[in-house]
Parts: sequence; C-alpha cells; structure tokens
Amino acid sequence: MNKNNKYFFIVFITFWMILTILNFIIPSKSFSENENRMLAKIPIFKIEELMNGKYVNKLNDYINDQFIFRNFWLKINAIEEKALGKTENNGVYIGKDGYLFEKIKYTNESEEKIENLVEEINNFRKNTNITTYFILIPNSIYINQEKLPNFANTFDQEEMIKEVYNITEDIKTVNTVDTLKENKNKYIFFKTDHHMTSEGAYLVYLEFCKAANIDPITEYIKEEVTDSFLGSFDSKAQMINQEKDKIVAYKNSNNTEGITAFYDKQTTNSIFNDEFLNKKDKYSYFLNGNNAKVVVQTKQKNGKKLLVIKDSYAHIMSQFFCQNYEEIHFIDPRYYNGSIEDYAKQNEISETVFLYNVANII
Repeated sequence: MNKNNKYFFIVFITFWMILTILNFIIPSKSFSENENRMLAKIPIFKIEELMNGKYVNKLNDYINDQFIFRNFWLKINAIEEKALGKTENNGVYIGKDGYLFEKIKYTNESEEKIENLVEEINNFRKNTNITTYFILIPNSIYINQEKLPNFANTFDQEEMIKEVYNITEDIKTVNTVDTLKENKNKYIFFKTDHHMTSEGAYLVYLEFCKAANIDPITEYIKEEVTDSFLGSFDSKAQMINQEKDKIVAYKNSNNTEGITAFYDKQTTNSIFNDEFLNKKDKYSYFLNGNNAKVVVQTKQKNGKKLLVIKDSYAHIMSQFFCQNYEEIHFIDPRYYNGSIEDYAKQNEISETVFLYNVANII
C-alpha cells in the first residue's frame, strides 16, 4: 500500500468510526418534521421474527431512519440519482408535470392487515348499532397513472377497494374511485405530498353526502393560504428545484364561525391553524396536525354527532364535515389507546365514518 492510499484508508476508517460512534451516542428521534412521519424505533427482539426475517427488516428500517445526518445524505443521493437520469429516488417515483409518487407494495401481509381492519369495522357496527360508513380513498399513484415514469410498478387500487367493500357487513360504503378518476385532470392531489387537495376532498365529501342522504353545502370562498408547500414525497426524494404545491381552503360561515375545537393539548376557535403555514408541515394547517383525539363543535343545532376514525386524509375533510354536523369527533387509532366502541357509546355518537387511504391500510 503506497503512502497516499494509506492516508486515504486511515481518513476513511476514521470518518466511518466517528459516524458509528455518533449513531450510538445521539438519541433516536421519534418524528421527522421534514418527512412528516413517525420514525422507526429500535425493534424488540423476538425469535420468531428473527426466523421469518421480520426482525432484520425492522432493524434495517431503524438504521435507515436514525442514521446520523440522514437528510444530508438523502440530498446527496438525490443529486447523484438525478445526474444519472434515474426516475426514482428513496422509494419515490419522479413523474411527469412535477408529480412525485411513493412506491406502494401490495403483499400477502397487506391482505392480512386489510382483513383485520374490516373485521374491526364490522365488529364496531355490530357492537354499537351505530350507522357506519367506510370511505376508502385511492392514492395519486393510481389516479394519475399516466404521469408515472416508464416501467413504474403499481397495482389496481380500484379492484382492491371493491374487494374490501365486499367483505364489509351492514356498512355503508362510499364510492370514491369513480369521481376521482373522472376529475383526474384537475388539481385533486398534491404533487409533492401523499394527501388530497381541498378540491379532491370536496369530491369525496359529495360522494359521502350521497351515501348518507344529506344535502351537501355548495357555497364556499376558496382561499389560497400558501403557494410554497413541499410535502412528504419531496422530503423523501429531496428533489432540486421541485415545483411547489398550493394549499387552498374552502371556507364559509359553517367552518369559520361558532367553532370550538378541542385538540390533545389546546383548545381553539378554529379548525385551521395559520402557524403551520410558516413551517415545513404546512398540511397541518388543517385540524392542527396529528392528534389522538379532536372534538369540533360547530354552530349547527341539529343534534347530529359524527365520529371519524381516520388517518390524516380526514384532516382536509374536516372543513366539509363541519357543514352538516353539530359535533365531529376525530380519533386516530395510531395514537388513541382507549376503546373506540366505549367512546362512541359514552358520547352518544349518531353516525360513524371510517376514513382511510389505500396506502395507509396496506
């Protein structure tokens, strides 16, 4: 080994030793504000998971999520991938017209998760006797398939939703696919984020009103609250000069006046929070971000109480649920530890909606 190679080797080994030590010293993070998601925790060792490979996968996720200076390495990788002309980076497809799409895998484990979820929904209906709706929303990667790069992999979410709805029992299902496909040329999904826009959410609201046999509110003032939103897909792909999204709120007196909103840690008079518009996570402008439980009281005096068991797709829907219900109770099972059935009975809930997006339930 010549002198130059020896010095390079010493510097290289020292560099990686320092990174390794820092990874052990610096405490693990639970949440990534940049990616707006929970980060993997160090997995609990189980012999059965070691044997079937799950433990190694969980450990790999933990290392990837907690690696020191992670955002810096992602940015470097994105620059390299773009220079090589690749159409994918960090699990995100680089699509046409500025659209980004996260890869979604549909596996045997996905089917098991779906069956368990539907069983819980069916049991909730049986045990509470509350009118129950199921809103399952396809993702942008399915609705906007023509914007995917060549050879990108996806699956038939419409067929999957039909199969899921077919195993529900005495549940009122809401058809979201047709209206989103018919309006796919409109701005119904963010380009850089996994959520629907307000325009897409309004289409889903109209379909819910049909299923619930209620009159939709049609008069709104559409207020653009920001034009500089870069969502979770952009955070993962770390694109250079990515086109930014706009966030528009559909406002009227029903969702801006006479509101009392009880969040996990605060009570306000709004379902909108302007503070988030100055942060990375601008989508949390709707319903104050991720909370275990939110109760919204409106100026409606019809005695109707809606329970929404949901993921974050329901946050942007909150502006529309305020139009028809006196109270809306939002529960996120990822953070809420109590019995949802007991909660529904104790709070005299009149109707319940299970609202999820396809990527989340698989």
